Amino acid sequence: MNSTGDAGVQQHGRGSNSAANEVPPKPPGWFAQWRLTFLAVAITAILLAPLYWVIVGSFMTQRELFSPGIHLWPKQVAWQNWPQALSRLWPHVQSSLIVGGFTAVLTLLITTPAAYSMTWLKAQGRGFLFSFMLTSQMLPAIVFVIPLFILFSRLDLVNTLWGLVLADSTFTVPFALIMLRAYMSDFPYELVEAALVDGAGQVRAFLMVVIPVVLPGIVTVGIFGFLMPWGDLIFALSFITDTSIQPLTVELYKSFGQYGLDWSFLLPGSVLTAIPAVLFVVCASRMIVTGVTRGALK
Repeated sequence: MNSTGDAGVQQHGRGSNSAANEVPPKPPGWFAQWRLTFLAVAITAILLAPLYWVIVGSFMTQRELFSPGIHLWPKQVAWQNWPQALSRLWPHVQSSLIVGGFTAVLTLLITTPAAYSMTWLKAQGRGFLFSFMLTSQMLPAIVFVIPLFILFSRLDLVNTLWGLVLADSTFTVPFALIMLRAYMSDFPYELVEAALVDGAGQVRAFLMVVIPVVLPGIVTVGIFGFLMPWGDLIFALSFITDTSIQPLTVELYKSFGQYGLDWSFLLPGSVLTAIPAVLFVVCASRMIVTGVTRGALK
């Protein structure tokens, strides 16, 4: 008995000593850390290189832009490119703002209650509707141009901003419904049940309880609902031929001439067109990250 116990104690002691003698893994050396840092910087530089050349090229003359050799900075800064591009684009800013703003508002008014009813009120046909919306996202926008143009011609909506809002909504509504449905499924429905017990109706509970909780997702969808028509070209080029109300993207498209490209307008115009969208996203970056990540979990 004693020998067996002593052997067990010795084995246990050996196990304890072996565990104590184990060397913890060493942290990666400075060379490995610098290698990862260099790799990350190189990938970032490659990804940002096109943006850098667009910005630098916007300050170059057309002759210097196509001169032999690589110039990291213009030899003679062409400051006049930016005021000329701004004066040419400014009359079209209002059209883009109207189309983007009203498309975002219309998208939210349709998809927010629809996503809530599909998720928690178990509306009939919700599976078919969701499949239809998902299928519409797989089709290119050019497929919808001819049917919509025929319909809008009969309704007198061609060459109107409201027609362009409806056309852009054919893509923003399915996208928003898919995102909000995933976000609504993460909503704690017990809060609505508690509001119903206290005497609130479904509409009041939706407005007072659901909307404040899912506000990050709604803001995210609203921003995408604005950015998609802001950068749209196919619908704007197809439904708006009146030059006085054409959006920014159509005016940029006019830089593609018969004998070449007007780079002195296209490059600064592209940057100017992207600045409002970038500022919009940066100001609401927290809500965008929250809305996308929480919606993606479902």
